[in-house]
Amino acid sequence: MLTGDLDRTMGWVLDFGDVKDRFKPVYRQLDHNPLDRLSGIRNGKSASVAEWVHVHLAPLVPELARIDLYDTAERGVSLTFHHDMRWPLL
Repeated sequence: MLTGDLDRTMGWVLDFGDVKDRFKPVYRQLDHNPLDRLSGIRNGKSASVAEWVHVHLAPLVPELARIDLYDTAERGVSLTFHHDMRWPLL
């Protein structure tokens, strides 16, 4: 989830294509890599992965306000962020 001023012409905070492009280098680190080998992920739990994503994505997408990460359709985590937060919180 993003927060910020809406673009008056487009009606959204940031184009989703721009978000996807900015997320690509973060995704590449996660894709097909053991999570326990990534520096900063304390365990394989969703909350730890969401924190890690926030640390790496927030500088690229300063509008980032929340990450929802689900293990299954019924179980996951939703973390809301403020600009002054420091990690790890958990």
